[in-house]
Amino acid sequence: MKVSILLNHFSFGLLLLFSSLVISSVGCLDNHKENLNLHVTQPHPGLPGFDWSSDPLEVSINETLLKSEMGMDTLDLVIEDLYTYLHTMNTGDSTDWKTHINHFPLHMFNDTSMLNKQFAQTKHWRENGFINRINKADIQFASNWIIEEKQMVAILGYNVDYYQDFLPNFEGNPAGMKFLLEDKFGRDNIQYNSYEEINELGDTILIRNWHANTYSTIFVLSPLDSLESLHFCFLPQGFNKADFSNKLMKSETMLGLLRQSREFKKSTTNEN
Repeated sequence: MKVSILLNHFSFGLLLLFSSLVISSVGCLDNHKENLNLHVTQPHPGLPGFDWSSDPLEVSINETLLKSEMGMDTLDLVIEDLYTYLHTMNTGDSTDWKTHINHFPLHMFNDTSMLNKQFAQTKHWRENGFINRINKADIQFASNWIIEEKQMVAILGYNVDYYQDFLPNFEGNPAGMKFLLEDKFGRDNIQYNSYEEINELGDTILIRNWHANTYSTIFVLSPLDSLESLHFCFLPQGFNKADFSNKLMKSETMLGLLRQSREFKKSTTNEN
């Protein structure tokens, strides 16, 4: 089934967290949207083989490997929202910002001024040639829900096809991202690519990116007061490194769900 996922060291690294955490910024509560200061951004020049007018993102269920402890109807709804979350991260356009931030758990953390600063920082890096994009998320595991005071939380395990692109106008050193990506995806699961392509105008373009194709996880949160019309927010693997992470979910919830995902992955590895 198809329902056709960061920079100079401190700020560069902070953006890594917020590219997967916050450029997931601010959502779940529509009444906070009017507090966000949005600025129109110009479309970036794009990437060879990546059509921004028809984002090739695919969020799918691996029917062979899937182990789901939540109902399939609910999982389908989660995947629809996950597609929106990832698609609006891929485009990074300010016109998509309100939609994107609607999938960050503002019901737990609503410091919109800080999140606006992160959007401004993300906008800065995108305009200077740094882009995150996800081509595919292949869902293999879905936990049951853990109920907290204000929300219910689950975890998805999926194989992610992720790129961190450096456009020709990027002036920094992509090697500076190596440690952060190793920490996020594992040393053996990332690869750096650098090559030249000829565009439609006959110009030579330098293509540089980090690529990861590996198993990863993402947390799913839904405020309890939205049960009449389920709405899902997302937090990526590693969100706990943010200073405010303890406001987003209980540590025992996070650790318990991560344990379930690891046990699932271990079971599939042993079978192979």
